[in-house]
Amino acid sequence: MKPRLQEQGWFIVEVNCAGVDTSHELGRRLLRALGFNIAPDQWVNGFWVMNAVTEADWNDMRQGLFVFYKNFEDLFSVREECSPFYAPEYALQLAENMVYHYSKFRGNIYEQYPVVVGYGVGLPTSYIPQFEDVMGAENVMIAGEGVRYPWSDFEEEQRRNFPHGAPDPLYDKEGIVYGFTIDDKDSTGVYVEDPRYYPESPLYDPVLASKVHLVHSEDVDDTE
Repeated sequence: MKPRLQEQGWFIVEVNCAGVDTSHELGRRLLRALGFNIAPDQWVNGFWVMNAVTEADWNDMRQGLFVFYKNFEDLFSVREECSPFYAPEYALQLAENMVYHYSKFRGNIYEQYPVVVGYGVGLPTSYIPQFEDVMGAENVMIAGEGVRYPWSDFEEEQRRNFPHGAPDPLYDKEGIVYGFTIDDKDSTGVYVEDPRYYPESPLYDPVLASKVHLVHSEDVDDTE
């Protein structure tokens, strides 16, 4: 599954949980995987990490974001008497925070287009019962050929709409696409999802696209 998503251009965040002995160490490793400049011995507040993982917008997530915890079974051995976190639950909560945040449209700023987010773990089959206790057996899927994941529909739609990969997002400066007018002079425009407006799509409609003023993110100056 992960190699296929990599081939499609998803941004893969892989965290090796081998040897993790605290939830703080887990947070450090995840932040580094997201591109934060975190030293190996730098202490990080676990609650701060829960917010920080939603601020990695500099990464290219146009095709999708996938978080993968390798050697997840090591987290079941973490014992923290003075921590408010249980490492396996904490890891999943961090992933859920990213799902909730990045999959939403978060304002008229060009970096903040909605992102399809998925996550998974790698662990021996003997640990699946423990994982189901944490995740809920009804929420656990075993990767394999023919399995439909929560993001499978998106994958198929992307291959149909953009067979050569997701293009740089387009933004409607005036709001015409969705039938309203943007009066905020500081707005960078409304994200356009419809593939008919993208020349990179086989569904591109040049007549329709010519009726509105659309810009790519590199055409938008969001500095003061």
